[in-house]
Amino acid sequence: MKQFKDYLSESAKKYDFRIKVAGEFTAEQANTMKALLGKFQVSGFKAAGKTPIQELPLDFPKIKNAEVCIYEATLDYPATSWELHEYLSTNMGISADAIVVRRPGEPAERQQEAVKERKEPLLTDSEYKESPNAKFEDFYGDKYNSGFVKELNDILKLQRKERGEKIPETAAAKFNTDSPAALTIMLKPVARSKK
Repeated sequence: MKQFKDYLSESAKKYDFRIKVAGEFTAEQANTMKALLGKFQVSGFKAAGKTPIQELPLDFPKIKNAEVCIYEATLDYPATSWELHEYLSTNMGISADAIVVRRPGEPAERQQEAVKERKEPLLTDSEYKESPNAKFEDFYGDKYNSGFVKELNDILKLQRKERGEKIPETAAAKFNTDSPAALTIMLKPVARSKK
């Protein structure tokens, strides 16, 4: 039988963060950052890269002509991006505008990931490989159209009922188009008068 410590060690979660600092950032400052993150029990810390000097660095709208140093940290203790941002900017003496802390799955981070290049336009793909589980009958076709018309009729009936109008009964069709006799009557040429 497992003890509580075993269950606790199996359920240990890791919290990944990406820390970006705009401007010059030395190795000494990186060591200081790692030491400050020790409060949250750092299990991994590495330099992920450095961008070249850019006129307007991504994620830093108030900073111009700066490079961005990117670090990846894995923490054992839970923390939020905002909490780490405030903690690091305050204790390292970095302007709050010059540091960004994000989780790897955040929408802003996903937006910056490299996108696979397509070899051909999406419109030429008749098999719709981009969405293999799409149910096209939910969006168009006879079944969709009849359901849409039925929904509109139901809405119309409700509106008439709310206004106190009499709702007409559904009448039988005037002609049975399946019957050959009805088809001959409908397609019978009309005699025209001569002038």
